[in-house]
Amino acid sequence: MVTRRLAAFLLRLAARRWPAELRGDLGREWAGELHVLAAEGRRARMLRYAASLAVSRPGTPQAERAPVDRRLRRTALPLLLAPLGGVASVVAGAVVMSLAYALLSGLVSWATAAQLPVWTALTATLAVLLAVGAGRWARRTALTGPLPVALGVVLPIGLVLVTVGLAGAVRPDELPAVAPGLLFWLAGLALVLWGAGQLAARGQVWAAWLLGALGALAVADLAVVLAVVGQIPNGAASVVDGVPQGDTISYVSAPLWLFACLTDSAFGLPRPTDWEIFLITDRVLIEPYLYLALTPYALAYAVRATRPADATPAGEAAPAPA
Repeated sequence: MVTRRLAAFLLRLAARRWPAELRGDLGREWAGELHVLAAEGRRARMLRYAASLAVSRPGTPQAERAPVDRRLRRTALPLLLAPLGGVASVVAGAVVMSLAYALLSGLVSWATAAQLPVWTALTATLAVLLAVGAGRWARRTALTGPLPVALGVVLPIGLVLVTVGLAGAVRPDELPAVAPGLLFWLAGLALVLWGAGQLAARGQVWAAWLLGALGALAVADLAVVLAVVGQIPNGAASVVDGVPQGDTISYVSAPLWLFACLTDSAFGLPRPTDWEIFLITDRVLIEPYLYLALTPYALAYAVRATRPADATPAGEAAPAPA
């Protein structure tokens, strides 16, 4: 019964995407096929049939539609595996950073200062490679429209992050401090991808990339600020037995915290101080690297999936006719 209702719901979604004058006939045709499958007890086939209609573009002849299993697989697998690839790139960068530090710590004086920049460079390199692959996968997506694409990209990221957290990456007592920043980042990223998808769907590809890059940077920066503010107080340091504890930071340098986490540097500015950077990276260490690893592929997928097939970015010459 539940399977039949779910399949009927998918058919209603599919019918709404067609012109009003065709919905009645198509709905009756699909309902008849659904009734036959239900009478035969073929529940899995019934769901696959309804899902294929829900993800197919309106106006596509039935004979030209790819088999539903292939369409769903080409869409779902990349979207589920890409976040795992992003998390793996963060872990790989951390491992290489640790090995490099072990080799250099006894040879050069700047080994400690180079740890976070090395981690950042490796993570960024792997993120770009993942984004290139995501752009290719997006050409065969079954998702249509900026909002479905944005949600289709962000929801698997959230699922993977929750799974990794429950697997032991985050202690239960750390969850109240970690969750607000991550939730804000996921919501903000979905909004940025939706906006970039809207521009890409209109053929404004370069504007979509610009909005996506700047918007994603702002969202990641604000997510780090939210995480730090929730864990480290502002103002004068507390004093115990006449000794300052150094357990506070100045919020004046908040816009630089993301970059300080990734580079271990204040870029020559008075704030944040070395001690403040230490406090920040001690409390918010992994999140900036997750944002760095996952954002490029998410943006590449969203822009490519919503971009019209014949769209040519501004500044590029259109192909000459044969």
